[in-house]
Amino acid sequence: MEKGLERVISILKKQDIGKFDIYAVSTEGYSVEIKNGSVEKVKVPVKKGVAIRVIVDDRLGFAYTRDTSDDGIRIAIECARENARSADPDEYELSMPAQSSLDFSLADENFKDIPVDRKVEIAKQLEEKVRSMDRRVKVVRKASYSDSVTRVFYYNSNDHSFSYETTSFSLSVMLKAEDDGDSQMGWDFDVVRYFSRLNTDVVAMRAVESAVSLLGAEPIKTRKIPVIFKNVVFAELIDALSAGFLGNNVLRKKSLFAGKLGFEVASHVLSIYDNPHLEDGIGSRPYDDEGTVTRKKAIIERGVLKNFLVDIYSARRLNHPTTGNGIRAGIASLPQSGVTNLVIEPGALSFESLVRTPEEVLVITDAMGIHTINPISGEFSIGVSGLLLREGTVIQPVVGCTVAGNVKHLLNNISEVGRDSRWIGNISSPSVLVKELMVGGV
Repeated sequence: MEKGLERVISILKKQDIGKFDIYAVSTEGYSVEIKNGSVEKVKVPVKKGVAIRVIVDDRLGFAYTRDTSDDGIRIAIECARENARSADPDEYELSMPAQSSLDFSLADENFKDIPVDRKVEIAKQLEEKVRSMDRRVKVVRKASYSDSVTRVFYYNSNDHSFSYETTSFSLSVMLKAEDDGDSQMGWDFDVVRYFSRLNTDVVAMRAVESAVSLLGAEPIKTRKIPVIFKNVVFAELIDALSAGFLGNNVLRKKSLFAGKLGFEVASHVLSIYDNPHLEDGIGSRPYDDEGTVTRKKAIIERGVLKNFLVDIYSARRLNHPTTGNGIRAGIASLPQSGVTNLVIEPGALSFESLVRTPEEVLVITDAMGIHTINPISGEFSIGVSGLLLREGTVIQPVVGCTVAGNVKHLLNNISEVGRDSRWIGNISSPSVLVKELMVGGV
């Protein structure tokens, strides 16, 4: 791949192009699904491609290709130039050389040495452990293992270049539990950077618990009640809100937080950081996807909105310092402002202490429709299930309820943040307690 990148650079330098950058990615991996102890599905994906941006007379042109031959590259360059000719003039900049402070590897050096038989075995182990953990587990829909290694290369006309490699490994399982005529679905997953950190026991236990804990569940009466968003659910909530932190959406006036920089937007117990320098963070990287060196920065600190996450273009338009958050959705996309790792700072309370804080509390363990939160007004109404507790003891499992309100109110009424942080993809979140929310039931 690196030799191919050198060819692209050579071709571009011979042409009359003022500024350019090249982003190249190659990914390969393996995935397997197990059902009833047998291999159900296997995939061995291999992808590669090159994305090219050119700036001609302050006009941006973009093209990409998965054909990395000389002919494929020449065609992509010509397409980028043609696209620049038809674009409106604007002021575009490319990143300048800077030294990354990332001081650990992002890849498992043993990736290529893991035998396929071992990958299949760990998926089978996950299914077996789920089946043996509780007699009420009647069906395991699927147990899966997957991995990938991604290599990233970048070069621009400022003679700024870098490359790095990342790996990820994941497990997931879906099951059905039955008891006394009731049935509930359960699932769980885990994503790690190093193969040795995969833990089938933990994934199996969480998946089984997510189902059996809801057996016999019923709606509760409609009322206002303290609510705990379990770490998994609060991570999903912050993921849905994260679009509001992005400079591109602030420019388009599609952000709940537009115009709030420097103001309180949440309870003082809430702090959220974008941190690309965490060893466990799947979104960690030394540079963003347009070559800017990455760094940790506060988004919300003690309730105050401190930063938007910006790429070079939105940083200039917003008169905001660059943050190293130019992220591409894929090889076919231009870099735009995005997140690396979102980290909600944990508090002091264990989950056991958190549930005992109010006399009565609804612990939300699953939510449906979080993606429907209005990104501008903050209004939401989501379906939830979980557990009703009184003085720390489970009174009843709960399904068929909704939680409605406004995100602004929710964030400002967080009273406690737990210390039970868990990674959900590139988001690390603990459980949080909200003083009171309207829960719709019967």
